[in-house]
Formats: sequence, C-alpha cells, structure tokens
Amino acid sequence: MKVKAFAKINLCLDVLRRKEDGYHEVEMVMTNVDIADVLEIKELEEKKILLKSDNKDLAMDETNLIYKAIVLLQKEAGKDFGIELSLEKNIPMEAGMAGGSADAAATLKAVNELFKLNISKDRLLELGASLGADIPFCIMGGTALASGVGEKLKSLKPLPKMKILIAKPNTGLSTKKVYESLDIENLNKSGFRHRDVKEMVSVIESDKDEKIKIKEIADSLNNILELPSIKLLPFIEDIKKTMMDNNCLGCLMSGSGTAVFGIFDSDEDMLRTKKILKEDDRVNYIQITNTL
Repeated sequence: MKVKAFAKINLCLDVLRRKEDGYHEVEMVMTNVDIADVLEIKELEEKKILLKSDNKDLAMDETNLIYKAIVLLQKEAGKDFGIELSLEKNIPMEAGMAGGSADAAATLKAVNELFKLNISKDRLLELGASLGADIPFCIMGGTALASGVGEKLKSLKPLPKMKILIAKPNTGLSTKKVYESLDIENLNKSGFRHRDVKEMVSVIESDKDEKIKIKEIADSLNNILELPSIKLLPFIEDIKKTMMDNNCLGCLMSGSGTAVFGIFDSDEDMLRTKKILKEDDRVNYIQITNTL
C-alpha cells in the first residue's frame, strides 16, 4: 500500500498562555499544501517493525513517530503484526510544516486500513493527539481552526487554490527552543496585542470572490512565533523581505519555522523570487506549490 502524507502551513498562529503542564495553549488556522512524503507499507510474516527511508538524516528506529504510531495501533488492537515501511521524504525537516506529524498520521490511517483494525476516525484522532499536537490535524486534513494545544479542531471551508512559494533556511530551529524563547507571560503583562485568529476564520468562511478572498487571507497572515524565531535566526526576516520586495501578496513563517511561505498572484513574480532565493546559499529548500 502506498499513501501520501501532505505537509501543512499555518495561516495564523497565536499562543495565548503557557499551561501548568508546560504545554502552550494556542489558536491557529492550518491548511494542507501539495508537498507530500510517500509511505509504502507492506505486511511482514515476521512479527517485527522495519522502517526505511531515502533520507539518511532521519532516525528510522523506535524514536521515530512512525514507529510509535505502529506500536500504538498494535496495543489498541491487541495485535502483534509484522510491518515494513519505506518513507520517501519530500517535506523539509525543522520547517514548521508537520513532516513528522504528517507521516505519523498517514501511518495511523494506512495501517488501520491495511490490517483491518476497524479503529474509528474519532479514536484515531485521540491516538494521534497522544503522540503529537499536529497529528490530529494531519489525520483530518483540509483547512481547520485548531485550539487547546492543537488537538481541538474545527473544519473550515476549503480554500481557493493559492500559488505558494516556500523557502527554508539551511539552519533549522527546534520547536522546543522556539517556544522556550517566547516569554508569553511577560508579553501578556506588557500589554502585547494578540492578533485575532477569528479574523482569518471569518475571511475563509466568507462567500467573497476568490481573488478578493486570497488577498484578504494574505493580509490576515500572522504568527506570534516569528518573534522568537527571527531573534534566533534573523535570516527568516530577510526571506520575508525578499518575497515582499517582489510583489508577494503576503508571507509568513509556518509553525515554529524555519520555512517561510509567500502567496503570489503572478507566476512571473513568483519565479523571479524563487530565482533570487535559490542563488542565496543560506537557503537549502525552495519549492513552488499550492493549497490543496
């Protein structure tokens, strides 16, 4: 069985507070883009889990979310099955595009189907949430408003097709480090004005003309995690400036970074921007894609 695991981008992301358990309460809007890892899954006679990947930087052992997802399904179903999974990695790592989460989500769905485990979608969402905050969205897909720590989801209207340019610096940032660098308590005490995520939801749910809607989505892009990420890696701001200097409608760092995406309405502008960024040796990934 072959399945695709689609990447996500955040159209907006706000961190409301740090909870007592150390997790952060967030509000965000996420959507899928047409960049995907490919997973090939086969049943093995021998009762073992064998993971392979074309990306040598990935640990394909029990620390991988794919492995953890398979073990979780075995426990849930009370079955000890053998499985071989090969991963073709196309989603960049440490990009804020949910590569690991997307792979785990695709694994949960595919293994459930392949081995006829009959685990309901609601239960899969619960299992996914126990592994990682982005996994429930990656199981559901589409466009959604997420709250809580990311596990509470509300499906939104499909987006109009948008032309997206994604550029990622060759330096990554760990999600943990970015969140640790965001002093949300002091920001809130200082009177920091949070951008209302409902503004983005309202734009997406409207019945406006597609061109107007795309412009309004671009105007409403916002991510509070850019504050710490740009301090840690100022080049993120440089990528954004290059995009905006070349007629991008709007651009944003996705998730905790470090990938930046820009929305364009002109192929010429997008190709010119791609060429400029491709020539910068601080960029190690650049891709044109679109929303699904």
